[in-house]
Amino acid sequence: MEAYCLRKMKQHFRLGDAFFYNTPYCMLSTIYYTIFVFCIAVLYSCHPARQGDEMTIKKVNDWYSQQNYYAQLNRGDSVLHYALLIEAAAKNLPVAYQAMAVIGKARYNVGKKIKLSVKLYEQSLGMLEHTKADSLIGRAYNGLGVSYIKMSDYSNALEYYFKALRLFEKINDTKGIGGVLANIGEVYQVKNDLPTAKKYILRSMEVNKAKYTLSYLDAAQTLANIYGMNNQFDSALAIDKMGIRAADSIGATSAKSTFYNNMGNCYMYSNRPDSAFYYFNQCLIIDAASRNLSFMVDNYLTLGDLAFQQKQLMQSEQYFLSAIALSDSIHENQAKYQAWKQLANLYRQQNNLTNAINAKDSATAVKDRIINEKSENKIAELQELYETEKKEQTIALQQSILSKQQLLLVGSAVLMASLLFSGWLMYRRYTIKKEKELQASLIQQREKATLDILHAEDQERRRIAAELHDGVGQVMIAAWMNLQVLESQLVTLDLSQQQLLAKATLMVGEGCKEVREVSHAMMPNALLNKGLIGAIRDFTQQIDSKVIAINLHTEGLNEPMEEIVETILYRVIQESVNNTIRHANANQLDISIHNNPDGISLLIEDNGKGFDTNRIVSNDAKSEGLGLQNIKSRIAFLNGTVQWDSSANNGTLVSIYIPAKNEKV
Repeated sequence: MEAYCLRKMKQHFRLGDAFFYNTPYCMLSTIYYTIFVFCIAVLYSCHPARQGDEMTIKKVNDWYSQQNYYAQLNRGDSVLHYALLIEAAAKNLPVAYQAMAVIGKARYNVGKKIKLSVKLYEQSLGMLEHTKADSLIGRAYNGLGVSYIKMSDYSNALEYYFKALRLFEKINDTKGIGGVLANIGEVYQVKNDLPTAKKYILRSMEVNKAKYTLSYLDAAQTLANIYGMNNQFDSALAIDKMGIRAADSIGATSAKSTFYNNMGNCYMYSNRPDSAFYYFNQCLIIDAASRNLSFMVDNYLTLGDLAFQQKQLMQSEQYFLSAIALSDSIHENQAKYQAWKQLANLYRQQNNLTNAINAKDSATAVKDRIINEKSENKIAELQELYETEKKEQTIALQQSILSKQQLLLVGSAVLMASLLFSGWLMYRRYTIKKEKELQASLIQQREKATLDILHAEDQERRRIAAELHDGVGQVMIAAWMNLQVLESQLVTLDLSQQQLLAKATLMVGEGCKEVREVSHAMMPNALLNKGLIGAIRDFTQQIDSKVIAINLHTEGLNEPMEEIVETILYRVIQESVNNTIRHANANQLDISIHNNPDGISLLIEDNGKGFDTNRIVSNDAKSEGLGLQNIKSRIAFLNGTVQWDSSANNGTLVSIYIPAKNEKV
């Protein structure tokens, strides 16, 4: 059974899984066109699609697909060929594309220069450290696992396999997951932990159950090995036959070779040599058709051993000689050494001592050559390791320079954006400041114009009042006095004439009184002489209490107010009282004036019929009336507020508030 396990290890990792990767993208955006143009230059240097010709990138991706394909077929020379093509084409491409070539060279060396393979995989991981190419990183981890298995370092192999598994699970790469699970199962198989190996192999087959893939076939072949190592040959043969059908269904003819080889081993170890010969020869036919010469040598050696066990010495000799001849063509000295060693045993059994000695000498010569080749390969590997380290240092230096350049470009873009944005903010602040200054100037001009209008209106009222009082009023009084004199002198007039004269005298007297009242209403002397409260008292006392009873309450009005404030308040009270008398049908009116440090409050309340306040809220000039408009505009000039609260049959309340230290006045 130990020989069975060793023979299975020769087939280890003949199959692979597919490659998936993603590429990082850089994105910058700014507000202004200049910044946008500058950042486009930065993007041009950062974006993978801008750093190389798109046709070159397409070629590199195609070559990498070919590299993966030949890696699955264990065709190392083809893998190296496409890796070198990628290396030459990807010099000016992003680092992820360059890493494809390094991974290809690592694959090529995994069966030849194992330490160099490890170094190359580690170099690819260093190149991919700051990228988002998770699938490529997973591929490098998986390759390191394969390399450490070749060195029988199972702990490191499992560590890297599980790292690859976590990455493939992160990006939901089912093919990658299935392939790594199969590899983990093979590690436990080699360690002879068959239950654990079986667990991971079954998981791998479960992941790939939706469609047959090379990863699925690889897992199935390992599961068959596990059953064979447990001497469960029937179960192993059943899986091998299923694997052959699966390989046929996806056209993977070369994959059938591994299953035929498994079946040959099952029949050989279950003592059924005829069937073993048949399946080993089937394996040989497939390997010959696919030009897999290394596995043909392995099959010749296996057939030679099987024939030797069956005492078919001449046939065994032919198989060993075929293995030697084929080994020469591919420089496979280890297999050649095994073949000469077995031939020496065969010739001794035939008592052909001369050929036995020659065969033993040939085996010794091949062994010496192997030792020399190992030394030469070691020297070559050390040289390649040195060259690889130099390349790695060069790449790291280039990446450092590129990172600094990109950082400088990005920093310059950010700095320019900050400067332009700061400049825009300063200009915006300047514009807003000028707009505020202009607005303040317009408000001041408007306020000055309003104040001038109010002063002009007040002066005009004074002029008209003076004209009425000193002009028309004096004439009317003179006429009234003359009529009174005439009335006392013309006693000889008849009754009707005396009545007519008396009536004319009365009418002229009423006219004099009316002119006086109008004159005082337009500019009451009391407002000039007695202040606001005195003027209001004079005004309200002139109204007959039988028409309406007016109650006046004041508080905090000991100090005189500014002339324009007193004038506006007086006019507002005058307008409100007149409105109440004309429209409210009220018999009681309360006026309250309160002056405190915060401002002046004025309340005018009547018990009249009220009115609909919606016409005031609607701001409809026609519905409000000229009186209400005058009140609103006058109070607004003092930066105050006015509100009317009224409803049907519930009277009306006028509430006015004027803030203190009014800046508009």
